[in-house]
Amino acid sequence: MGGSGSAPVVVSGMVVSNPSTGDYSITNGWFFYNGEMIRCESSSVSGATGGSDVYVSITETSAPLIYFDGSTPNVINEKTASLAVLPTGTVADATRFPLTDLNPYGKVFGAANRDAAWKTLSVSTSVVDGGVSGTVYYKKDHTTNTLHIRGVLTASNAQNFAASPGSLYYLMGSLPAAYAPVNTGYFVAQYFGAGLIKDDAGVGWVKQINCGLTNGGNLFANWIKPDLSVSAYGIVFNDILPLD
Repeated sequence: MGGSGSAPVVVSGMVVSNPSTGDYSITNGWFFYNGEMIRCESSSVSGATGGSDVYVSITETSAPLIYFDGSTPNVINEKTASLAVLPTGTVADATRFPLTDLNPYGKVFGAANRDAAWKTLSVSTSVVDGGVSGTVYYKKDHTTNTLHIRGVLTASNAQNFAASPGSLYYLMGSLPAAYAPVNTGYFVAQYFGAGLIKDDAGVGWVKQINCGLTNGGNLFANWIKPDLSVSAYGIVFNDILPLD
């Protein structure tokens, strides 16, 4: 259902209409709520204004069957739902919830299975290692088992990077183990500037650099030493990496 199963999810029917202020109608259908399939009966309400809201109210009923011995125990147990008007702020529970809480099947599948907020990694390397600073943002999508990683990094002491052609991968920091790939993942960061700069050998333009995230969660960047006239430059990246 795209989540824990505690939120109400429409499986079929249950078309809601709002013909006028405070008036609501719903058609027959089925929804999944708190781990159960519940039948919704068509119903209409009015007066959901001025301190009142429309809710989906769940009622449990029991009906008997006639057994061979003539007894009639209540063995047909059913939960049905219909619309009801309740005071604003009425707490949702196993027997009711606001109509606005209904979600169509599949609507929240992606959102419910990825990190809701970006996590951050602050980068700050020594002057010897280029004096790199900035922030890396990352979040995980559990549905596809991928990592979305983005950020902007600036090397304030770029002349301290290893000279060409022996450029090195510099450690930018480490992500938690849950965000590390099974195999090292590589991605490309773009040079962040209006005009291009030459590398220290003067034979190529610094357009992009390679980056990698190891299975230990270590984030590396293959910084390139620029022309002697350039003391600092930045890179930007926005990539999705498989974690399996």
